[in-house]
Amino acid sequence: MRELIFSLAPMEGITGYVYRNALKRCYGGVARFYSPFISPGHAGAGITKRDRRDILPENNAGVPLIPQLLTNNAEDFLFAAEILRDYGYKELNLNLGCPSGTVTAKKKGSGFLSELTALRHFFEEVFRNLPADTKLGVKTRLGVKDPAEFPEILKIYNDFPLSELIVHPRIQKEFYRGTVHLDMFALAAEGAKMPLGYNGDLIDEEDIDRILERFPAVSHIMLGRGLLRDPMLPARYLRRLRGAAALSAEEEKQQRHAFHAALLQGYRESFLYENATLCRMKEVWDYLGLAFPEQERAVRELKKSKTLGEYELRAEQLLTL
Repeated sequence: MRELIFSLAPMEGITGYVYRNALKRCYGGVARFYSPFISPGHAGAGITKRDRRDILPENNAGVPLIPQLLTNNAEDFLFAAEILRDYGYKELNLNLGCPSGTVTAKKKGSGFLSELTALRHFFEEVFRNLPADTKLGVKTRLGVKDPAEFPEILKIYNDFPLSELIVHPRIQKEFYRGTVHLDMFALAAEGAKMPLGYNGDLIDEEDIDRILERFPAVSHIMLGRGLLRDPMLPARYLRRLRGAAALSAEEEKQQRHAFHAALLQGYRESFLYENATLCRMKEVWDYLGLAFPEQERAVRELKKSKTLGEYELRAEQLLTL
């Protein structure tokens, strides 16, 4: 059987420790979780209280978490890595994929891909000073303005001992629009010197099949929007891959109920105010609601809920369908 792992992509405001714990407990199937990006301050400023809370070991017990850092400054990266090491994290990920304008304007995220000389110097400094037992992987886009930028970017990655390379085959200016550039991803599949992961436009099992059939080198599938829409997708896919019987519709419904209950309870314990829990649950339904295409009106009504009690009533109606 093919060696394959699934991971949960980092998505700001959604995939924090409450979501990770609920997903791990109720579904399984996900072998790695990446934290929403941590943007370290200038050396000495470290990591914010909110970001520390998200990666605290006690908030991630049993969750194989890899903190993701967003910076273009090697000194800041190394300072944050030292803090994270004190928490027990010896594997990190560098965000070179975020397409947000506020991020890329600072030459961070995918914006750093426009400064290849600086990017090479960044890796030289980091790997010169990173402890030997600390791993560093990268999540990247193909470039900023043109997919043809990727071959030069890949050359830089291949010159360093990265633990993994996760590629979202779009450029920064495309954000999440248009089709992915699989012809350019093929360059990584053929020439990457490190373990290779794929991320981008994977909504169902057929999408995953197409990537794995075309690119045998891929050993890691990172799911974002597809998993938020269908949290049981990784576990269901692995069951099929292993030849195990599929769950019944009733069993899947029970899992969905348990996951929703775990999320709701987790946010209630995490937030002081009911409205904060309500807002976070509505954000979850921005994606989860896509799994109920015939109930579009009911999902809209759920997201109009004014109180948590009103929300719970409408959510229960949807989850029993």
